[in-house]
Amino acid sequence: MLFSVLLRRLRRELENEAYVLDVDTKGKRIPVFEGPAVADMLSDKQTRDYLAEMLSSFARTNSGIIYWQERGTWHQRRFSDIDLDDMVELARIIDPEMRPALYKRIADIALFLSGIFPEHAARSLGYRRNIFSTKHTLKDYEQAGKRFYHVAAQETDQTQWKPVLGTLAEKFTLARLALNSLSDRYVKTLRSRYFQSPAE
Repeated sequence: MLFSVLLRRLRRELENEAYVLDVDTKGKRIPVFEGPAVADMLSDKQTRDYLAEMLSSFARTNSGIIYWQERGTWHQRRFSDIDLDDMVELARIIDPEMRPALYKRIADIALFLSGIFPEHAARSLGYRRNIFSTKHTLKDYEQAGKRFYHVAAQETDQTQWKPVLGTLAEKFTLARLALNSLSDRYVKTLRSRYFQSPAE
């Protein structure tokens, strides 16, 4: 409910604003003149509902050890459902019928991390790694988000989300800017209360 209210409030505010703030590769805030476009995207109720549900899914995350056999050898690995690389690897080894849900989760991770914690991804130096996969840059998240939303839209059996997934594949940057604005305006000082914060 909280995120639905905040997304509606954000849409109303952006209708009257020419620009929103983005984060460059050095973590510096820069204006981009996409305010009306972001507001227009958020005017679609189904898109807002999806984003609210997606944000809620990161309020509590899960991890565990999975065992699997490959080429006659048993493997084990701890997987976290907020780690991009973990979910990509899990999608590779899991049964094909379960992959569409993971494709959606991978895209959601890319959007969540680059949207709610953009400065964290922007300062990635390419060699650190923790639960938030800081080896990925904002560009990496953009590419992964677009790719996996597109694949998820094609393969999902959740027909109610198919149009939204297609929209997010096409307009990932606008969705990221929407979450950047939501984070900055309403939850930045409370992010650790709603979500697990990235490690420094």
